[in-house]
Amino acid sequence: MVEGGASKEKIRQFARGALASAGISDVSYVPLDEVARSVGLQKANLWELGEEVPAQIKDVLKRLRGTVLGLLAMDERKYFVDRSMSVPRQRFTEGHEIGHDALPWHRAAFFGDDHSTLDPDTKVVLEAEASQFASELLFGAGRFTSEADDYAPSLDVPLYLADGYGVSKHAAFRKYVEESRHPIALLAFGRYPARGRVKLFRAQSFESEAFRERYGSIVGQLGERVPETLYPEFAALNGRQSGRADECHVTVDTNRGPVRFKADGFTNGRLNFVILRRQTRRAGQRLRLVSVEGDELLPAG
Repeated sequence: MVEGGASKEKIRQFARGALASAGISDVSYVPLDEVARSVGLQKANLWELGEEVPAQIKDVLKRLRGTVLGLLAMDERKYFVDRSMSVPRQRFTEGHEIGHDALPWHRAAFFGDDHSTLDPDTKVVLEAEASQFASELLFGAGRFTSEADDYAPSLDVPLYLADGYGVSKHAAFRKYVEESRHPIALLAFGRYPARGRVKLFRAQSFESEAFRERYGSIVGQLGERVPETLYPEFAALNGRQSGRADECHVTVDTNRGPVRFKADGFTNGRLNFVILRRQTRRAGQRLRLVSVEGDELLPAG
């Protein structure tokens, strides 16, 4: 549940309704233009506003370039997106603005969104609800999780699925771990160690419900600064601009005592991510990507 707001399931129901109204089902890459059209919204470039916009407003927007990322004008039935952003970021912003329109209790307001309101961790209730709606819309209101959980837990799964859903790898990691039925955890660390320790970003670190039930919350147990020795490949990750590190094993203190996990690492150039997992009998088949020549491939980093 969004703190102080609607439950996740209620927002998912509205996302499913938006997909149904657009006639979209069993599709990974959701066509957001069709969703918008189905509710009578038109998309426009935030920085190519028409002549009907007063000159003083254009002047204000020019000064705010790079700060304002999206706008929703409900009366005009238009939403505006900064198209200079990456495609995944544009898609999240679109979903967020559509969410303000699709959630009926939002319709009394006018929305202009910047980096803070579009942060998935924002504490402002209406903005958090719109971001939750965007996530539900982009991930097919449960489709992504169902598809991901068909495979044995691995970093390869969200890396492989991210492009197909038109989302960032960071967003795919979060959704994968938060909703998986498997006992997995995601830890997000800073890129620059200090005195042999790295900063743990708690707001970007998550565990599945199955993980918490079995091992407790290790995110809550770890300190703000974690020794590099917890994950031996930090050095390899810190030396990369982007991409993944080889799998290794780490032992972490849990509610069940020390537990040895498999660990996969990935960096997007801003944060280092580590997925912790253990193989279970009901884990499903390991994801295998094979070329036309029959060689096994790894997802592109």
